[in-house]
Amino acid sequence: MIKRIFAILLATIMICSISPMNAFANQTSGSIAVSYTYSPEYSINIPASISINDGDKFIFSANTMDIGSNKNVRITIDGAATYENGGNFYLCKDKGTENEQRISCRILRGLLSSSSFEDITGLSELVATFTDGNTSPKAYGALKFKPQIPSSTPYGTYTGTVYFKIELIDV
Repeated sequence: MIKRIFAILLATIMICSISPMNAFANQTSGSIAVSYTYSPEYSINIPASISINDGDKFIFSANTMDIGSNKNVRITIDGAATYENGGNFYLCKDKGTENEQRISCRILRGLLSSSSFEDITGLSELVATFTDGNTSPKAYGALKFKPQIPSSTPYGTYTGTVYFKIELIDV
């Protein structure tokens, strides 16, 4: 008899556990906070390397320039990382070895619409400015490199690195 009562009790518990239950709450409304951040977006094209044997002119461009009408993207040369000895840019062969050779190289900036270029003399000179929606620079936008090769310079490949700072600024 005890086994029957236990079996009926166990069956009742199992049936109750698989039956859906309704839950009632006193709250009749709710809310959720929704946010979205709309940020400026831009993409500047700067190649990883160039050969000035193929052409001494480099032109900045952009793929995307969605920055808003009160902003500009400004590109400057990072003078602290690019220049040595008080503002000199060098191309080096066998850098860091006892056979290291150096040649000085002038960096010049110019406008896209002009063939005239000027020497960059400061440590953080402006080289291009972009405005909203324009993938071509508004100011400057082109660089030229002019190696200063003394007659006693050994033949070989000389390399150097120019570093840039790219900033989104208020107009």
